[in-house]
Amino acid sequence: MTNQPCQACTQTRDTGYAVQFAGAQNAVALQAWKNGDKFTPYRELNESTIWVPEHSFAGLIDYFQAHMDTDQLQAAPLTADETVIDSPWQSLDQIQRHHSAHWIDDVIADSRIKTVFQPIVSVQAGMATVQGFEFLSRAIEQDGSLIPPYKMFEAARLRDRLFALDRVCRISAVRNANLVGDKLVFVNFIPTAIYAPEHCLQTTFEEAQKSGVDPRNFVFEVVETDQVDNVNHLENILHYYRKHGFRYALDDVGQGYSTLEMVERLKPDFVKLDMHYVQGVTTDVTKQKAALDLLHTARAVGSRPLAEGVETLEDWRWLVEAGYELFQGYLFGKPEATARQVVDVSLT
Repeated sequence: MTNQPCQACTQTRDTGYAVQFAGAQNAVALQAWKNGDKFTPYRELNESTIWVPEHSFAGLIDYFQAHMDTDQLQAAPLTADETVIDSPWQSLDQIQRHHSAHWIDDVIADSRIKTVFQPIVSVQAGMATVQGFEFLSRAIEQDGSLIPPYKMFEAARLRDRLFALDRVCRISAVRNANLVGDKLVFVNFIPTAIYAPEHCLQTTFEEAQKSGVDPRNFVFEVVETDQVDNVNHLENILHYYRKHGFRYALDDVGQGYSTLEMVERLKPDFVKLDMHYVQGVTTDVTKQKAALDLLHTARAVGSRPLAEGVETLEDWRWLVEAGYELFQGYLFGKPEATARQVVDVSLT
């Protein structure tokens, strides 16, 4: 049996869920729902499993929770035209979290991404001088408001769309590179979202070439380094960037043998000291040691050290005196829609 399909279910993007019902109580409740509900579209996969579309799922969950033993329900993502369930079955709680993040699918499909710019500065004659910008991504709501990045990427993880979101953000950033003239362009990428660089990065490189920006001005910044299990794969990605004339950076590097060993092995062009070790470094000897250890390691492999998360003059002065060359943080400017070429901040 199949209920009457609605227009939304015929859309190519439509996704949904296979829901499996176990237990005699649920079997009776399911049959009563099938006999009584004349409005909700569904497809019967077998006598104990139905497919329901994404847009109807929340209402059905309310009904199921009111009338069924939800501990004996399980579900799995399934698109409208699929018949074989390849995804693992999940509890109703797990699948509800997956469903609650479905908005990210439309963000990705419509490329509703806005690039914002945060300045990266050096010190010249005691003044902060803009050397480049980190290009950061924000998702755009239907009403035009911006969605915080942590919410955006968490939704992508729940929906298993990290590859697609990372690609959309990276390409959007590269397309905006010519807005900052000859300044450095720091673009984030998640290495676990790049399966094969020769395929996954092709569009990125094409857009970089179209921008007319010198390839060496692009700095592709590895984020979530701690999530990388296969360092050989990461090395392959970074070698591919460098082979095509681009540079790369390691982000959020902190204290400890493993992170310093990573810097020594990967030899990035830039290395960013995690803000945890930046904020309060003036008075914290543990943070000072971490900052100096990274500085010495960076110099040994030819990397330029950058301190991120700088918020006070005192911390900035300490880092300058220690030998750090580049700086980023709210002291110099928050991420903004316009790339400000002048920052009025002085060491004195």
